Amino acid sequence: MNRPDDYDAVLRDFVTWLNQNDEDGAWYLDQVEELPPPVAPEVVLAAAPVVEPESVPAPARSRPELPSLELEPEFKRACEFFVAETVGAIARHPEAQTGPVPDPYLADAGGDKAAALARLREEVLPCTACALSEGRTNTVFGAGHPDADIMFIGEAPGRDEDLQGEPFVGRSGQLLTKIIGAIGLTREDVYIANILKCRPPQNRDPAGGEVAACEPHLKRQLAIIHPRVICCLGRIAAQTLLNTDLSLKRLRESVHFYAGIPVMATYHPAALLRNPQWKRDTWNDVRKLRVLRDALVDEA
Repeated sequence: MNRPDDYDAVLRDFVTWLNQNDEDGAWYLDQVEELPPPVAPEVVLAAAPVVEPESVPAPARSRPELPSLELEPEFKRACEFFVAETVGAIARHPEAQTGPVPDPYLADAGGDKAAALARLREEVLPCTACALSEGRTNTVFGAGHPDADIMFIGEAPGRDEDLQGEPFVGRSGQLLTKIIGAIGLTREDVYIANILKCRPPQNRDPAGGEVAACEPHLKRQLAIIHPRVICCLGRIAAQTLLNTDLSLKRLRESVHFYAGIPVMATYHPAALLRNPQWKRDTWNDVRKLRVLRDALVDEA
C-alpha cells in the first residue's frame, strides 16, 4: 500500500470507524485489497566481504515525510509528559544506549540490512527447532522496511498468515494496516513480525518451549533492524516478550525495554473487532507511539 494521497480523508474514514460502538466494521475493512502471495527476494549471499561488527557503518535510516498529527490540547500534554518520561528512562537504561549487538549477518553484508534480513530469512524458513514446523503451511518470517523506526510484534501467525507466509494479512491485519495509515505511516514504513514464526494449532497461545526455540530469530531480526521503538500487539505478545504476568492495562501505562529497545503495548487488532470499547484506547496508544517515534528521530 502506498502512502495515501489525502491523509485527511484517510483520517476521517478512520475516525468514523473509531466512533462506531458496534462490531460491524466490515465496510471499513473491505476497502483493503487482498495482499498477493509473498515473493522471496533474490539475494546473493556470498558477495559481500566479511567486516568486523565494530567497523560496520550505521546505514542511513529512511525518514519519510509524515503528516503531522492533530492532538487535543490535554492529550498533547500527556504525550509530551510520556515522551519526556521515556527519554529519561532510555538515558537511565544501560543497554538502551547502544541497543542490540549488531547481528553477524549485518557485518557480512557490509551494513546492508535488507541483505542481512534476506539471509536470516533463508535460514529461518526451513526451521524445525520445535514441533510447530510439522503442521505449518508456511513459515512467517516478517515483512516491512529493513530500516524501520517502529517494529510491531504479535504473538504468532494465524490461518491467513500461515497460508500466505506474511504477517497480519487477515481481517486483523487489514485493520492494523488502517491503524498504521491513521498515524501517517504505511506498512512499508514499519516492520511487522511475530514472536513465533509458525502457527500454533487452533491459534492457541504460544507454549514456553516454542518461544524458547523461536525467540532467537526475533532477537536477530531486532539486531539487524534496530528499530527505535517496539509496539507489542496484544496481551500475550507483551507478556511473552517481556516475560511478565502484568495485565495489558498495566503494561500500556508505561514504556518497557527488550534487548535495549523501548517497548510499548496496545490491544491486538483482532481484539478490537470483538471489543469496540477498546478502540479509543488503542487510538491513543498508537498516537503516543507516533509522537515517541518522532521525538526519538529528532533527537538522533
